[in-house]
Parts: sequence; structure tokens; C-alpha cells
Amino acid sequence: MNHLNDDLSTLRDEIAELRADITRYMNEEGRRNYTAFEAFRLSCADIIIAGEFMQATNCLDEAAADCPMKKNCIPLFSKNLLVILNYLRESDISAERVAQIKKDHEEVFDQCKHERCSSCITESRKLFAEQVKLLKNAGVYTERESEVQIHELQEQEVVAWLGEPLSNITRIKILKSLASEPKSFADLSSLTSLRGGNLLFHLEKLMNSGMILQKGERKDYMITARGYELLRSASEFMEKLG
Repeated sequence: MNHLNDDLSTLRDEIAELRADITRYMNEEGRRNYTAFEAFRLSCADIIIAGEFMQATNCLDEAAADCPMKKNCIPLFSKNLLVILNYLRESDISAERVAQIKKDHEEVFDQCKHERCSSCITESRKLFAEQVKLLKNAGVYTERESEVQIHELQEQEVVAWLGEPLSNITRIKILKSLASEPKSFADLSSLTSLRGGNLLFHLEKLMNSGMILQKGERKDYMITARGYELLRSASEFMEKLG
């Protein structure tokens, strides 16, 4: 088990490094025709897919712990993770196809009604984002440029979705903490050192913008797909700007 994980980690690093070298030294047309990279990717595809899928299943199994529903849920969660991973064998996957698989993945969560489901949902979203990143590193998937032109942006929507919820350090701290696991009001109170209405004010800002939600009998707070993608995009944006 450990040996397979080590091999998998090494292969992922080699793919990322090789892809970076190609990007650095070759133009766009040259990258498309770079058969050595394609041969390397294809020769490693099966073991990477098997290893990544096993690792994802183990992560979901751990997130589910002793949940009585995990025998039903884990196969549903892992199905679309395997679908996206299998594209590692292909030379290209369109943005539309990725969007459809992600939509199918999110629709599965509508079936999750148990109070323990929030942990698995959060873990499943993280795993899906990691698989998409793997396809990017392998050169199989390239995100398309946004089809929305700058002059078409609605100022009020930009402020409501981005500026308002993220204009405060406390709200960013809350989002970061929920990216790893759901938390109760008491947990977030301890994290932020805020109580009662002061904390509720920030939580309502995030819920109204669709960044977080409450689920389960305990009404724990968990990050939504929009909230998680926004954090991931912010991280990538800051990395690009240095």
C-alpha cells in the first residue's frame, strides 16, 4: 500500500515537472506535437488512475468513518471521480465535458440526507478538484478563457458574490476552515473569537452569497462548491501574481 502511494506520488511529480519543462522551452504548437510527453503519460496512465482512485476511496472511507450510510454513498461519490480520472488516457477533454461531469457529481449530493453526509461531500469536492488539476498537469485539459466579456460584468453581482463576502478577514478565515471540514457554530466561535450576533453577521453574509450552507440535524456549517472554487481561484490568482 505504502509502496503504491510512493510510486503514485513520484509519477505525479514527474508529470508536473515534465509538463513545466515543455511549457518553458517549447511554443504552443511544439507542445501539441511533443510525442515523448504523450508516450510517458500513456505508459503511466493505468497505474496513476488505479492509485489515485484507491487513494480517493480511502479518503472517502476515512471521512465516512463509522457512518451507517457509507456503503451506499461511497460508490456514488467515487463513480464520477473515476470518470474524470479515466480521461488521463485521452489526449483531450473539453471544458464542457468537465462541467457536465462536475454537474453530475454535484447532483449526487442531493441524495445525501444523513447528518454525517457533510464531511463526505466536502472531501468529495476536494478530491474532484485534485483530479481536474491532475488532468491539467498532464496536458489533457486546458481551461477555456472566460466567455464573459469585461464590459458585460454586472457590478452589483460582482460585489454581492465576491466583494461583500470576502471583504473581511473573519469571513475568509471561516471559509478556509470550512474547506477542510464542516464546523458547528461553537467551533467557528472559538476560531474567530466572536460570539452571538457578531459571528452570525458574518455567517449570514457568506450564506446569502452562496459560499456556505447549513446541513444535517446539527445544522453544522459547510462550504459550498461556489465557496470552495472561489478559495481555489483566489489561491491560483495570488500564486500567478507572486
